[in-house]
Amino acid sequence: MSVRSTRHRLAIATLWGITAAGTANSAAACDALVVEQPSVLRLDYDPFASAPAAGRMNFSIESRSAERCAMDIALLGPDRLPLDETEVGDTGVRVRFNAGAGDTAMAATATPGIWRIQLDPGKRYRLSLEVVAIRDAVAEAGEHSQTLEMELRDSGAISSSHAGNPVTFKLVSPPRAQMNIAGAAGAFGQGAAVSRVDFGEMTANEARRVFLQVRANTISRLTIDSANRGFLKLENGSPAADSIGYYAILNGIEIDLRQHYDAMFDLPRTLAGSSLPFDLRLGEVGAHVAGTYSDLITIEFSPL
Repeated sequence: MSVRSTRHRLAIATLWGITAAGTANSAAACDALVVEQPSVLRLDYDPFASAPAAGRMNFSIESRSAERCAMDIALLGPDRLPLDETEVGDTGVRVRFNAGAGDTAMAATATPGIWRIQLDPGKRYRLSLEVVAIRDAVAEAGEHSQTLEMELRDSGAISSSHAGNPVTFKLVSPPRAQMNIAGAAGAFGQGAAVSRVDFGEMTANEARRVFLQVRANTISRLTIDSANRGFLKLENGSPAADSIGYYAILNGIEIDLRQHYDAMFDLPRTLAGSSLPFDLRLGEVGAHVAGTYSDLITIEFSPL
């Protein structure tokens, strides 16, 4: 009996030693708080700019742990699932969220939308998240908001022990309108730019056509003004010199060049834009002094 008792007590002591060692080697619990609330994550978005649109949000967290430890930063969508990219409302614009520069590295994890950081005890860190447009579209002019949430989690945890921090993501699209005058119909900017229309040796009722390639993210105004009020005048001639009348047709509608033309357009919100045929046609030519006859047409396209 004494032998059995001794061996039994030894087994218990051995198991206790293993358990104690396992506890000592486990990862240190991590605790941190957001001490500077995230600012609004703003993306100023010009759909017609050549460079990708980008924005940044800064925030600060502070470690409350007594040891160095790891913590996860999760960015959550409206469904409370982590996300690293999203489409902004019904704008068609798609954006991606990335770790920005800060006091310590935010390393990507296997789960998109979750980044891991290493924290020293009692230290405060200034960090940032960046947003960049990865798919362009013509977002309607104005502000497009989306509410996200940022959580601090223990490394590898699927939820936070603290309340999350709401983040307002704003895509701000200023009013934009662009125009290109091209020699052929097509998507915006694909035709050769035109700044001069030459009739050559003039013949009665002769016509030339260009295209006003236009695109905008809001209702826009198109204005047309003729310096000579619809007449080609002899260059370097006297004010009383002969002139030749002509007229213009925009998208099938005749324009009175004797006065200022002003029209509103609500175009489809596309990057390709719309091509509006712009025809210039001579009237009766008759007999005139030899020389070069010209007029200057000013066309402006601007957002309201």
